[in-house]
Amino acid sequence: MNKKLYFQLLILLTCNILISQEFQTNHNLQITVKKFENIKGELRVCLIDKKEDFLKPYCINGKVVSVTNDSVSLEIVNLKTGIYSISVFHDENSNGILDTKGLFGIPIEPYGFSNNPNTRFGPPGFEKCTFLINKEKQISIELH
Repeated sequence: MNKKLYFQLLILLTCNILISQEFQTNHNLQITVKKFENIKGELRVCLIDKKEDFLKPYCINGKVVSVTNDSVSLEIVNLKTGIYSISVFHDENSNGILDTKGLFGIPIEPYGFSNNPNTRFGPPGFEKCTFLINKEKQISIELH
């Protein structure tokens, strides 16, 4: 093989590698949830990419992790590039639902959202919890 052809192939291969890394469509998301007051039960995590699925009682892309420390880390793998939102709650009694009380359904189990928005006057909107995944990402959520 002549030198010119060899260098052209080497440049082409290098460009293909760089392009494939730049336009990678599957990414991993590392999530850390902090401020567990009770070391019992389960953490329920819901990852969504559509506004209409926000705060629904079911979760298409959900995970359940045992709570064994005052913070819990988990990873969601192979996510496509896009806009996502996360809601979590500490299911202290492991009954599979966010327990509430009173007329307004105020949660009695700890909960949180991506971007840690203010929840003093009720649950945040979808937009306040969204973030872009276009590369490997780490986020931290604090329970309320």
